[in-house]
Amino acid sequence: MDFVLSLFLLLVVVGGIMGTVQIRLETVQKSDEAVQARLISEKVASAIEEVYASGEGHEIRIEMPGNIEGSPYQVKVNQSGVRIDVGGWTGYSYSFSKKISDYAQNQNEVIMRPNTNYTLRNVKEGKRNIVVIF
Repeated sequence: MDFVLSLFLLLVVVGGIMGTVQIRLETVQKSDEAVQARLISEKVASAIEEVYASGEGHEIRIEMPGNIEGSPYQVKVNQSGVRIDVGGWTGYSYSFSKKISDYAQNQNEVIMRPNTNYTLRNVKEGKRNIVVIF
């Protein structure tokens, strides 16, 4: 009887520990998603700043990863910064206010999709420069 009771208590303790370990692993994975998303948004914001600061004609090519820790994501770029949405998380990297456009001259927002290569180019428009993403 003592053996059965001891085995039962051992199984309860091991089950509790396994549940805690699983929750901690999920938290680590979500944190890693958030870090990867932040790195991508900072990479895009930094490239925009570099292209803009380098003057007319300067361009940088960016390759977007296929996913973030197995989760799909979407990057939205506008005049104030770069927003990334992944797995219920939203990350934002601010950028000094400048005019952003895509190849079709959409001035409001540019959406960057996973597994795609983009070129960011500084283009003269009238008296000022804009960053075109295509």
